Amino acid sequence: MNEQKIYDMVIIGGGPAGATAAIYAARAGLASIIIEQMNIGGEIVSTDRLDNYPAFPEGISGAEFGMLLQQQMESLDVPVEMTQVEHVTLEGEVKKVETISGSVAGKTVLIATGTEPNLLGVKGETELLGRGVSYCATCDAAFFRGKNVAVVGGGDAALEETIFLARFAEKVYLIHRRDQFRGCSWLQDKVMKIPSVEILWNTTISEIEGEKKVDGLKIKQDGQDRDLDVQGLFIYAGRKPKTGFLEGVEMERDDRGFIITSGKMETSIDGVYAAGDIRKKYLRQVITAASDGAIAATAAAQYLFT
Repeated sequence: MNEQKIYDMVIIGGGPAGATAAIYAARAGLASIIIEQMNIGGEIVSTDRLDNYPAFPEGISGAEFGMLLQQQMESLDVPVEMTQVEHVTLEGEVKKVETISGSVAGKTVLIATGTEPNLLGVKGETELLGRGVSYCATCDAAFFRGKNVAVVGGGDAALEETIFLARFAEKVYLIHRRDQFRGCSWLQDKVMKIPSVEILWNTTISEIEGEKKVDGLKIKQDGQDRDLDVQGLFIYAGRKPKTGFLEGVEMERDDRGFIITSGKMETSIDGVYAAGDIRKKYLRQVITAASDGAIAATAAAQYLFT
């Protein structure tokens, strides 16, 4: 039987944090592998436009950004295994990452799996997912050309996706449970100027109606029940760390489940690092994810060779 290869670094997640870590690992002479469930680039691939990343004065589409990351992985001969991680064993000198395709071993592990959307938890949300309920306007906006849709949320993501949806939909209702947004002021200003957008303050969703597709919403606005005629609902109710595979692992996290690290991206487990949106941090952006990945790989090289 062939002996299992032991990588210097196993990178769980192929978004900007994981991909950047692979670049820096290659430059440091580390043998690394990326395990990614979807595409290199992660969720950024489904983003319409990346406008605030240096060296792209006109912006760049998420799909193109992901494609360039993929090309960079290929040029560096970084292996990418497209599979899902089920659980991990992180104690000891050799860590094991168990996937649905088999086991991968590494001297160090980087967790860079990002976040996933919170659910509203209302009737119809899971039943109508993909049939009018969506968590990605960039992916699904074109299906609602000329129709009425609603967006729920008050942060940057909700505002950005409202702006994008307004290019397709006849009417966009922006539903927020408070009387002011959390998102940045320039996005708020932009949303306020779009004629087809109506903001529903102090409003919550009680039920998503429909059998085979979304036919409308039951909402509560200023304490009053109301029906809303929409054919689509885009949900941006915050995000949570994607850490299901860490069940049973004793690792320091905050009260929301985000991994706590040192400035060198070290977790509370020796030889295990976390980078990008998965960790507790002030700003979750592509550029800060990439920075985290660079630091993590450099720290891992120092850990292995000193």
